[in-house]
Parts: sequence; C-alpha cells; structure tokens
Amino acid sequence: MVGGLMMRIPRVTLLVLALFATAAAGSDDELDPRAVSKVTAQNVTLQGDAVSGVVSNTSPHTVRDVKLQITYAWLWKNERHPGTDNPGRTDWYTLAGEIPAGGTMPFTYRPASPLPKRNDGTFEASAKVDSFTEIVPPAQ
Repeated sequence: MVGGLMMRIPRVTLLVLALFATAAAGSDDELDPRAVSKVTAQNVTLQGDAVSGVVSNTSPHTVRDVKLQITYAWLWKNERHPGTDNPGRTDWYTLAGEIPAGGTMPFTYRPASPLPKRNDGTFEASAKVDSFTEIVPPAQ
C-alpha cells in the first residue's frame, strides 16, 4: 500500500523483479554477470535430437572447458490441457578445446538417450553457457 492506495503490479513485473532479486543475491555457483556476456551460445538450432550452434568468445583471453546447458523445452499442442508426462529435459555438454579471444567454435550435441517420438507436442531447444575457464596470462 502506498499513501493509502493499494498498488496493483502485473504478475509479469513481479516475476521479473523476483528473478532480478535472485540474480542480484548471487551465489558461488553462478557466473559473474559480466563474464556471462563474454562467452555466449548463438544461432542454436534443433534437427531431430541434435542441437547445434556457435559459441562466441568476446573476452580478451582464451577460454576452455566451456560447459553448455542444453534445454529441450516441451511445447504441448494443447497448452490449455497439457498432459501429465512432460518429456522436456536439460543436459550439459562441455566443448572440447579452446576458443581464442574474439574467436568462435561451432558445436553439435546429440543426447545419449534420444528424445521420445510423440505427436502431442514439439521440442524447442536452447543452449546457454553454464561455465568456462578463462586463461589469463601471468602479469609481466
């Protein structure tokens, strides 16, 4: 209540505020927000079970051990009456090799267990960088 008036805040705004507060609180398991923008997954596509894209390194240093979070989101054909067994899932994949400063590396991930073949919805894939190691040369 503000000045005797009750404020109505849309639910979406509350969700965004909650996410912002959670991110601001931080934890040891989260990447520094400045680091997240240095190494990103882009042009992510899904063909069958395979997720492909490109990881870009805009940092001033080489990176390695880039761990991607691959999410297979399940979109129900009838979102008003979804089923009870959502086959969506999240997998992690670590890129082999190093990405030089300013460089890119293509990736293709195929899950160990295939996605189920269903006709009550479709999968949508996304990839984001979960972690990486930045190789900083010693000061001279």
